[in-house]
Amino acid sequence: TFYQAMRYIIMPQALKKMIPPIVSQFISLVKDTSLATIILLPEMLYRSQIIYGQNTNYIIPMFVAIALMYFVVCYCLSVLARYLEKRQA
Repeated sequence: TFYQAMRYIIMPQALKKMIPPIVSQFISLVKDTSLATIILLPEMLYRSQIIYGQNTNYIIPMFVAIALMYFVVCYCLSVLARYLEKRQA
């Protein structure tokens, strides 16, 4: 039947082709979201000033930790996309 053909033949092939572009879109979403935080930059700087006012030793490690988290997320997604593209070929 039509539904059996969709379930067992067409959908597995389509999903196999769709996974790398979906992961790439997710990576773009993460990067675009980080660009959208520029709007929230004054709020982030205000929070960092509060932390900086309490202890001046925490300002650099805080920004380094945020940058490291961003790098890890983007790098892991890129590795996943590369793996899925190689597996598809």
